[in-house]
Amino acid sequence: MRMTRIVVLIAAAALLASCGQPVPGPQGTAGPAGPPGLKGEAGPAGISSTFRLVKAPCTDASECTVNCRDDEVVVTAYCGRKRAPATFLSDLAVSCGVTPDTGDGPLVAICGK
Repeated sequence: MRMTRIVVLIAAAALLASCGQPVPGPQGTAGPAGPPGLKGEAGPAGISSTFRLVKAPCTDASECTVNCRDDEVVVTAYCGRKRAPATFLSDLAVSCGVTPDTGDGPLVAICGK
């Protein structure tokens, strides 16, 4: 008897849950475009880039050093196409070492303020 009541209640709940869900009708046509809005104020001036990409050709050992400006520091650097780690000489200078691979490509550094 108790099982019959549970089954009847579940069936009634399922029937009630499926009732009353209307099917949406087709979408109507779009109305005319509204008038243009007012022109907004100009925004504040943007900040210029604070990073600078610097390359040294590294065709010989004397050309394989990058120096950033006095108000910048070296953020990151790598040597050649293999992206070998660069040697940081100071906060402003970086090189590809005492005997760089001159056939592998340039020294690439990022200087930032």
